[in-house]
Amino acid sequence: MVNTRIKYVFTIMITIIVFILSSVVLGQGYTQAILNLQSWQQYFGIPHVYQGDQMGYPTNQWPWYYGPLTISQYWSSASVNQPVLELVSSQQHSAGAMFWREYYNGSSPVTVTLIGVYTQYSFPGPSDGFMIYLFLTPTMWNINPSYNYSIPYYSTARENFSPVAGDVIMPQSSSEYIIVQWDPWWQFGNRTNGATGQWNVWLVSNPDGSLVTIYPTPSPNLGWPYAGWDGIGNGAFQPRPGDYVRIIVIYDPVTDTLNGYAYDMSTGQSSSFALNLNGYYEPPRSGYYVFGVGSGTGNNYANWGLVFVATQGLATVFSSSIPYITLYLVIVVVIVTSVIVSVMVIRRRRH
Repeated sequence: MVNTRIKYVFTIMITIIVFILSSVVLGQGYTQAILNLQSWQQYFGIPHVYQGDQMGYPTNQWPWYYGPLTISQYWSSASVNQPVLELVSSQQHSAGAMFWREYYNGSSPVTVTLIGVYTQYSFPGPSDGFMIYLFLTPTMWNINPSYNYSIPYYSTARENFSPVAGDVIMPQSSSEYIIVQWDPWWQFGNRTNGATGQWNVWLVSNPDGSLVTIYPTPSPNLGWPYAGWDGIGNGAFQPRPGDYVRIIVIYDPVTDTLNGYAYDMSTGQSSSFALNLNGYYEPPRSGYYVFGVGSGTGNNYANWGLVFVATQGLATVFSSSIPYITLYLVIVVVIVTSVIVSVMVIRRRRH
Protein backbone atom coordinates (compact mmCIF):
# COMPACT_ATOMS: atom_id res chain seq x y z
CA MET A 1 0.00 0.00 0.00
CA VAL A 2 2.81 2.39 0.92
CA ASN A 3 4.78 1.56 -2.23
CA THR A 4 1.67 2.30 -4.24
CA ARG A 5 1.37 5.71 -2.60
CA ILE A 6 5.01 6.47 -3.29
CA LYS A 7 4.60 5.55 -6.95
CA TYR A 8 1.45 7.68 -7.09
CA VAL A 9 3.24 10.73 -5.65
CA PHE A 10 6.20 10.24 -7.98
CA THR A 11 3.89 10.00 -11.00
CA ILE A 12 2.09 13.23 -10.11
CA MET A 13 5.28 15.18 -9.45
CA ILE A 14 7.04 13.95 -12.58
CA THR A 15 3.97 14.93 -14.62
CA ILE A 16 4.08 18.44 -13.14
CA ILE A 17 7.82 18.73 -13.89
CA VAL A 18 7.36 17.60 -17.48
CA PHE A 19 4.47 20.02 -17.99
CA ILE A 20 6.36 23.00 -16.60
CA LEU A 21 9.53 22.24 -18.52
CA SER A 22 7.67 21.66 -21.79
CA SER A 23 5.82 24.94 -21.31
CA VAL A 24 8.90 26.93 -20.41
CA VAL A 25 11.60 25.26 -22.47
CA LEU A 26 9.53 24.66 -25.58
CA GLY A 27 7.37 27.75 -25.22
CA GLN A 28 4.03 25.92 -25.34
CA GLY A 29 1.36 27.92 -23.55
CA TYR A 30 3.95 29.99 -21.72
CA THR A 31 3.40 33.75 -21.58
CA GLN A 32 6.57 35.86 -21.57
CA ALA A 33 6.14 39.50 -20.60
CA ILE A 34 8.54 41.54 -22.71
CA LEU A 35 7.42 44.91 -21.36
CA ASN A 36 4.87 45.84 -18.71
CA LEU A 37 4.43 49.46 -17.68
CA GLN A 38 0.79 49.19 -16.64
CA SER A 39 -0.27 50.50 -13.22
CA TRP A 40 3.06 52.23 -12.68
CA GLN A 41 5.11 49.09 -13.23
CA GLN A 42 8.53 49.47 -14.82
CA TYR A 43 9.12 45.92 -16.01
CA PHE A 44 11.38 45.08 -18.95
CA GLY A 45 11.34 41.29 -19.21
CA ILE A 46 14.25 40.33 -21.46
CA PRO A 47 17.21 42.00 -23.23
CA HIS A 48 16.17 44.20 -26.15
CA VAL A 49 17.50 46.83 -28.54
CA TYR A 50 15.98 49.93 -30.11
CA GLN A 51 16.17 51.52 -33.54
CA GLY A 52 14.81 54.90 -34.58
CA ASP A 53 14.46 56.50 -37.99
CA GLN A 54 13.70 60.00 -39.23
CA MET A 55 13.22 60.56 -42.96
CA GLY A 56 15.39 57.54 -43.76
CA TYR A 57 18.22 58.40 -41.36
CA PRO A 58 18.99 56.68 -38.02
CA THR A 59 18.13 58.56 -34.84
CA ASN A 60 18.52 57.82 -31.13
CA GLN A 61 15.79 60.28 -30.13
CA TRP A 62 13.26 57.43 -30.08
CA PRO A 63 12.21 54.89 -28.93
CA TRP A 64 12.41 56.66 -25.60
CA TYR A 65 11.34 55.57 -22.12
CA TYR A 66 9.34 58.06 -20.05
CA GLY A 67 9.61 56.96 -16.41
CA PRO A 68 8.06 58.37 -13.22
CA LEU A 69 10.12 61.56 -13.36
CA THR A 70 9.43 62.39 -17.00
CA ILE A 71 5.99 60.96 -17.80
CA SER A 72 4.37 64.41 -17.86
CA GLN A 73 6.32 65.11 -21.05
CA TYR A 74 4.33 62.37 -22.80
CA TRP A 75 0.94 62.59 -21.08
CA SER A 76 0.63 66.38 -20.93
CA SER A 77 -2.38 66.37 -23.27
CA ALA A 78 -4.18 63.36 -21.77
CA SER A 79 -5.73 62.55 -18.41
CA VAL A 80 -3.81 59.29 -17.83
CA ASN A 81 -0.43 59.41 -16.14
CA GLN A 82 1.90 56.38 -16.18
CA PRO A 83 5.27 55.22 -17.62
CA VAL A 84 5.36 54.64 -21.37
CA LEU A 85 7.87 53.63 -24.03
CA GLU A 86 7.44 56.11 -26.86
CA LEU A 87 8.22 54.28 -30.11
CA VAL A 88 8.10 57.34 -32.33
CA SER A 89 7.72 61.05 -31.76
CA SER A 90 4.88 63.06 -33.30
CA GLN A 91 6.81 63.95 -36.43
CA GLN A 92 6.33 63.19 -40.11
CA HIS A 93 8.03 60.26 -41.85
CA SER A 94 9.56 58.75 -38.74
CA ALA A 95 9.68 55.27 -37.21
CA GLY A 96 10.87 53.40 -34.15
CA ALA A 97 11.07 49.75 -33.11
CA MET A 98 12.10 47.46 -30.25
CA PHE A 99 13.55 44.00 -30.92
CA TRP A 100 14.25 40.98 -28.71
CA ARG A 101 15.33 37.34 -29.12
CA GLU A 102 13.42 34.18 -28.21
CA TYR A 103 13.44 30.48 -28.95
CA TYR A 104 10.76 28.98 -31.20
CA ASN A 105 10.00 25.25 -31.09
CA GLY A 106 8.91 25.01 -34.73
CA SER A 107 5.38 23.73 -34.10
CA SER A 108 3.44 25.90 -31.65
CA PRO A 109 1.36 28.91 -32.64
CA VAL A 110 3.14 32.19 -31.86
CA THR A 111 1.20 35.08 -30.34
CA VAL A 112 2.45 38.63 -29.88
CA THR A 113 0.27 40.99 -27.86
CA LEU A 114 0.80 44.71 -27.31
CA ILE A 115 -1.11 47.52 -25.67
CA GLY A 116 -0.38 50.92 -27.15
CA VAL A 117 -1.50 54.52 -26.93
CA TYR A 118 -0.89 58.02 -28.29
CA THR A 119 -1.48 61.52 -26.91
CA GLN A 120 -0.53 63.87 -29.77
CA TYR A 121 -1.49 63.70 -33.43
CA SER A 122 -1.92 65.72 -36.59
CA PHE A 123 -5.27 66.73 -38.06
CA PRO A 124 -7.47 65.03 -39.23
CA GLY A 125 -6.33 61.83 -37.52
CA PRO A 126 -3.43 59.67 -36.31
CA SER A 127 -1.22 57.49 -38.49
CA ASP A 128 0.36 54.94 -38.90
CA GLY A 129 -0.30 52.65 -35.95
CA PHE A 130 1.73 49.66 -34.76
CA MET A 131 3.84 46.94 -36.39
CA ILE A 132 4.76 43.44 -35.24
CA TYR A 133 7.88 41.70 -36.58
CA LEU A 134 8.05 37.90 -36.78
CA PHE A 135 10.98 35.50 -37.35
CA LEU A 136 13.99 37.70 -38.13
CA THR A 137 17.41 36.00 -38.37
CA PRO A 138 19.95 38.84 -38.23
CA THR A 139 23.58 38.13 -39.08
CA MET A 140 24.92 41.71 -39.06
CA TRP A 141 23.49 42.61 -35.62
CA ASN A 142 22.06 40.96 -32.54
CA ILE A 143 20.29 41.69 -29.27
CA ASN A 144 23.18 43.41 -27.57
CA PRO A 145 23.45 46.93 -26.08
CA SER A 146 26.19 47.75 -28.59
CA TYR A 147 23.57 47.62 -31.36
CA ASN A 148 21.17 50.07 -29.76
CA TYR A 149 20.22 52.62 -32.43
CA SER A 150 22.76 51.12 -34.88
CA ILE A 151 20.88 48.23 -36.48
CA PRO A 152 21.43 47.84 -40.24
CA TYR A 153 18.03 48.50 -41.77
CA TYR A 154 16.13 49.88 -44.73
CA SER A 155 13.63 52.72 -44.33
CA THR A 156 10.49 53.04 -46.44
CA ALA A 157 10.13 56.75 -45.65
CA ARG A 158 10.38 57.67 -49.32
CA GLU A 159 8.78 54.52 -50.75
CA ASN A 160 5.37 54.03 -52.31
CA PHE A 161 5.07 50.28 -51.84
CA SER A 162 1.70 50.68 -50.06
CA PRO A 163 -0.96 53.42 -50.23
CA VAL A 164 -1.04 53.55 -46.42
CA ALA A 165 1.99 52.50 -44.38
CA GLY A 166 4.15 55.44 -43.33
CA ASP A 167 7.80 54.94 -42.47
CA VAL A 168 8.64 51.30 -41.77
CA ILE A 169 11.98 50.08 -40.41
CA MET A 170 12.99 46.86 -42.19
CA PRO A 171 16.07 45.38 -40.46
CA GLN A 172 18.73 43.15 -41.98
CA SER A 173 17.94 39.42 -41.83
CA SER A 174 19.49 36.42 -43.56
CA SER A 175 16.03 34.94 -44.17
CA GLU A 176 12.64 36.28 -45.11
CA TYR A 177 10.46 37.56 -42.29
CA ILE A 178 6.96 38.92 -41.65
CA ILE A 179 5.78 42.42 -40.75
CA VAL A 180 2.15 42.94 -39.71
CA GLN A 181 0.87 46.50 -39.40
CA TRP A 182 -2.36 47.84 -37.98
CA ASP A 183 -2.84 51.33 -39.43
CA PRO A 184 -5.86 53.44 -38.37
CA TRP A 185 -5.33 55.75 -41.35
CA TRP A 186 -6.90 53.11 -43.60
CA GLN A 187 -10.59 53.72 -44.27
CA PHE A 188 -10.46 57.16 -42.65
CA GLY A 189 -7.59 58.94 -44.37
CA ASN A 190 -7.45 56.74 -47.47
CA ARG A 191 -9.94 54.59 -49.36
CA THR A 192 -8.51 52.46 -52.15
CA ASN A 193 -10.36 49.99 -54.33
CA GLY A 194 -9.62 46.50 -53.03
CA ALA A 195 -8.84 47.67 -49.49
CA THR A 196 -11.38 46.46 -46.93
CA GLY A 197 -9.70 46.93 -43.56
CA GLN A 198 -6.86 48.44 -41.54
CA TRP A 199 -4.15 45.78 -41.82
CA ASN A 200 -1.00 45.45 -43.92
CA VAL A 201 1.10 42.28 -44.17
CA TRP A 202 4.48 42.17 -45.88
CA LEU A 203 7.03 39.43 -46.45
CA VAL A 204 10.42 41.11 -46.31
CA SER A 205 13.82 40.10 -47.70
CA ASN A 206 16.80 42.24 -46.66
CA PRO A 207 19.92 40.04 -46.41
CA ASP A 208 22.49 42.84 -46.79
CA GLY A 209 20.75 45.48 -44.68
CA SER A 210 20.21 48.06 -47.42
CA LEU A 211 18.41 46.44 -50.35
CA VAL A 212 14.86 45.34 -49.61
CA THR A 213 12.45 43.19 -51.58
CA ILE A 214 8.84 43.11 -50.39
CA TYR A 215 6.58 40.20 -51.28
CA PRO A 216 4.17 39.35 -52.77
CA THR A 217 4.69 41.64 -55.73
CA PRO A 218 2.37 42.89 -57.07
CA SER A 219 -0.03 43.12 -54.16
CA PRO A 220 -2.56 40.23 -54.30
CA ASN A 221 -5.46 42.52 -53.39
CA LEU A 222 -4.42 45.94 -54.77
CA GLY A 223 -2.26 45.00 -57.73
CA TRP A 224 0.58 46.99 -59.26
CA PRO A 225 2.55 49.04 -58.15
CA TYR A 226 2.00 47.90 -54.57
CA ALA A 227 3.49 44.95 -52.67
CA GLY A 228 2.15 42.73 -49.91
CA TRP A 229 -1.39 42.56 -48.65
CA ASP A 230 -2.50 46.16 -48.10
CA GLY A 231 -5.65 47.32 -46.35
CA ILE A 232 -6.98 43.83 -45.65
CA GLY A 233 -9.42 42.65 -43.00
CA ASN A 234 -12.70 43.85 -41.59
CA GLY A 235 -13.72 46.67 -39.31
CA ALA A 236 -12.10 50.06 -38.77
CA PHE A 237 -11.71 52.52 -35.92
CA GLN A 238 -9.67 55.55 -34.90
CA PRO A 239 -8.71 55.60 -31.23
CA ARG A 240 -8.88 58.88 -29.36
CA PRO A 241 -5.84 60.38 -27.62
CA GLY A 242 -5.29 58.44 -24.39
CA ASP A 243 -7.30 55.38 -25.51
CA TYR A 244 -5.47 52.10 -25.03
CA VAL A 245 -5.42 49.86 -28.09
CA ARG A 246 -4.80 46.13 -27.67
CA ILE A 247 -3.31 44.37 -30.70
CA ILE A 248 -2.89 40.60 -30.99
CA VAL A 249 -1.16 38.84 -33.89
CA ILE A 250 -1.11 35.04 -34.11
CA TYR A 251 0.93 32.91 -36.51
CA ASP A 252 0.00 29.20 -36.76
CA PRO A 253 2.68 27.07 -38.48
CA VAL A 254 0.37 24.09 -38.86
CA THR A 255 -2.03 25.99 -41.12
CA ASP A 256 0.53 28.64 -42.17
CA THR A 257 -1.96 31.37 -41.32
CA LEU A 258 -1.87 34.81 -39.73
CA ASN A 259 -4.64 36.34 -37.67
CA GLY A 260 -4.77 39.83 -36.21
CA TYR A 261 -7.10 41.57 -33.80
CA ALA A 262 -7.14 45.20 -32.68
CA TYR A 263 -9.63 46.87 -30.42
CA ASP A 264 -10.04 50.09 -28.53
CA MET A 265 -10.15 49.21 -24.84
CA SER A 266 -12.18 52.35 -24.10
CA THR A 267 -14.86 52.16 -26.79
CA GLY A 268 -14.87 48.45 -27.73
CA GLN A 269 -14.45 49.21 -31.44
CA SER A 270 -12.42 46.59 -33.29
CA SER A 271 -10.69 45.50 -36.48
CA SER A 272 -9.40 42.08 -37.53
CA PHE A 273 -7.96 40.03 -40.39
CA ALA A 274 -7.21 36.43 -41.34
CA LEU A 275 -4.63 35.53 -43.99
CA ASN A 276 -3.44 32.22 -45.42
CA LEU A 277 0.27 32.37 -46.33
CA ASN A 278 0.35 28.97 -48.01
CA GLY A 279 2.42 29.23 -51.18
CA TYR A 280 3.96 32.53 -50.07
CA TYR A 281 5.78 31.74 -46.82
CA GLU A 282 7.33 28.53 -45.52
CA PRO A 283 6.81 27.91 -41.79
CA PRO A 284 10.09 28.48 -39.93
CA ARG A 285 12.01 25.65 -38.29
CA SER A 286 12.81 25.52 -34.60
CA GLY A 287 15.57 27.81 -33.39
CA TYR A 288 16.43 31.30 -32.23
CA TYR A 289 14.62 34.22 -33.88
CA VAL A 290 14.34 37.93 -33.32
CA PHE A 291 10.88 39.43 -32.86
CA GLY A 292 9.84 43.04 -32.54
CA VAL A 293 7.21 45.73 -32.23
CA GLY A 294 7.34 49.13 -33.85
CA SER A 295 5.50 52.15 -35.13
CA GLY A 296 5.80 54.73 -37.88
CA THR A 297 4.36 57.92 -39.28
CA GLY A 298 3.83 59.38 -42.74
CA ASN A 299 2.46 62.74 -43.82
CA ASN A 300 0.24 62.44 -40.77
CA TYR A 301 1.55 61.30 -37.41
CA ALA A 302 1.05 60.49 -33.72
CA ASN A 303 3.40 59.82 -30.83
CA TRP A 304 2.69 56.09 -30.61
CA GLY A 305 3.82 54.48 -27.35
CA LEU A 306 3.77 51.11 -25.57
CA VAL A 307 2.65 50.10 -22.09
CA PHE A 308 2.62 46.31 -22.55
CA VAL A 309 4.15 43.62 -24.80
CA ALA A 310 4.01 39.83 -24.32
CA THR A 311 4.49 36.63 -26.32
CA GLN A 312 3.16 33.08 -26.24
CA GLY A 313 4.61 30.03 -28.00
CA LEU A 314 8.16 31.30 -27.46
CA ALA A 315 10.70 30.83 -24.68
CA THR A 316 13.82 32.47 -23.32
CA VAL A 317 15.27 29.46 -21.45
CA PHE A 318 17.79 28.74 -24.19
CA SER A 319 18.96 32.33 -24.11
CA SER A 320 22.39 33.23 -22.81
CA SER A 321 20.62 35.42 -20.24
CA ILE A 322 21.80 33.80 -16.99
CA PRO A 323 19.08 35.29 -14.73
CA TYR A 324 16.32 33.49 -16.67
CA ILE A 325 18.14 30.17 -16.80
CA THR A 326 18.71 30.49 -13.06
CA LEU A 327 15.02 31.14 -12.49
CA TYR A 328 13.97 28.01 -14.35
CA LEU A 329 16.58 25.90 -12.53
CA VAL A 330 15.28 27.17 -9.19
CA ILE A 331 11.76 26.10 -10.18
CA VAL A 332 12.97 22.61 -11.04
CA VAL A 333 14.95 22.35 -7.79
CA VAL A 334 11.88 23.35 -5.76
CA ILE A 335 9.75 20.71 -7.49
CA VAL A 336 12.33 17.96 -7.01
CA THR A 337 12.71 18.92 -3.35
CA SER A 338 8.94 18.66 -2.95
CA VAL A 339 9.05 15.14 -4.37
CA ILE A 340 11.75 14.07 -1.92
CA VAL A 341 9.91 15.58 1.05
CA SER A 342 6.67 13.86 0.04
CA VAL A 343 8.41 10.48 -0.19
CA MET A 344 10.04 10.93 3.21
CA VAL A 345 6.70 11.79 4.82
CA ILE A 346 5.07 8.70 3.37
CA ARG A 347 7.90 6.47 4.55
CA ARG A 348 7.67 7.88 8.10
CA ARG A 349 3.97 7.08 8.19
CA ARG A 350 4.76 3.53 7.13
CA HIS A 351 6.99 3.10 10.16
